[in-house]
Amino acid sequence: MNNKEVAFRLVNYKFTKATLNFDIPKDAEFVIDFKPSGKLKEIEGTYDLSFDTIVKCEETDTIIVEVSCIAQFSFMDRIKFEEIPDFFYPNSLAILFPYIRAFVSTLSLQANSFRPMILPTVNLMGLTEELRDNTSVVE
Repeated sequence: MNNKEVAFRLVNYKFTKATLNFDIPKDAEFVIDFKPSGKLKEIEGTYDLSFDTIVKCEETDTIIVEVSCIAQFSFMDRIKFEEIPDFFYPNSLAILFPYIRAFVSTLSLQANSFRPMILPTVNLMGLTEELRDNTSVVE
């Protein structure tokens, strides 16, 4: 990693999948799982982040909520994979996650079938390596 200054910004995001299961046992405990991946377009200087969020019922292992979101980030300059700074991975997830939280809350509130689901704030630093490992380069 060199000392090149790297700046990036969120360009846009969209939800590509949303599943909500209304069959939730009363007083169920939930487990949240994340599946991040990305595609770096070196020539364009953009990074497409795919971020799947899955909420399961701990007792039944049933998927309660499954949301897929794609966000596009742009770098100030063209960038190669090895030039992406370590801070980009957790920060890109942290930028996108509040939108996912709000979407899940709104979706579950509008369903009017059970109490609204509010995802907790989460430290996403633990996903840094997974996102880096699941990043491919598109030339």
